[in-house]
Amino acid sequence: MRAIDRCAQTNRWRHYATGEKLLLALGLMIISLVSVGWAGQIGLLIATLALMKAGAGIRFADIFKAARVPMLFIVTGTVAQLVSVRMTGLVPNLSLVAGDAVYSACFVALRSTACVSALLLLALTTPLSSIVQLLQRIGLNAEISDIAMAMFRLIWLLLDCLEAGQQSLGARLGYTSNRRMLRSNGLLLASLLPRVLGRAQRMEAGLAARGYSGRLNFISVEQPASTARLMMILCLLCTVAVMMWSFP
Repeated sequence: MRAIDRCAQTNRWRHYATGEKLLLALGLMIISLVSVGWAGQIGLLIATLALMKAGAGIRFADIFKAARVPMLFIVTGTVAQLVSVRMTGLVPNLSLVAGDAVYSACFVALRSTACVSALLLLALTTPLSSIVQLLQRIGLNAEISDIAMAMFRLIWLLLDCLEAGQQSLGARLGYTSNRRMLRSNGLLLASLLPRVLGRAQRMEAGLAARGYSGRLNFISVEQPASTARLMMILCLLCTVAVMMWSFP
């Protein structure tokens, strides 16, 4: 999570408008969902990775780290589709599904990977605060967006307290054996919630001291949406769509 936020804050596209990056990511995802060819899905995946690496300047290591969890779900779902379970009495028998089902399962996995890569393009280039600001301009309720940002901040506080506690226990040799590790983790989890709530209360007091009026406003470093860039994005999406349908 921290690696994703770091990439979103430091990539080359950070100063571009959120709407432009959202249009690009959603356009790539829609093209992937509409396309029915293997070559098109592979080409779309390669194009998305190229945009993240060459365009936004994100390292492949960061991309793969961010993709580990969704790829694990995709692999698990694909394996479940490839295996058939039949009961012989009380004994389950596992067998591989037929050839058409294998083809369909592998294609669904490839399409899911292409869609996940399009979502990662948005997540790794756009911070959550910018996405929330865009949704507010579209019409999202201010209270809902403030709750989302407050929960996002609480998650960061939780991770900070967890990391500080783990470093402290490691310095006190709390992980030298399995027994000590279980005891240390139990003590850490027992003290984690009070520490997070204490940090949250201090954050609330700090907001109140700075004149908090019920709205969380953020300084935007993004450029306004450019007509030229929007046309370039539309041309790129049209080119990708034509290529995918030309090589099924």
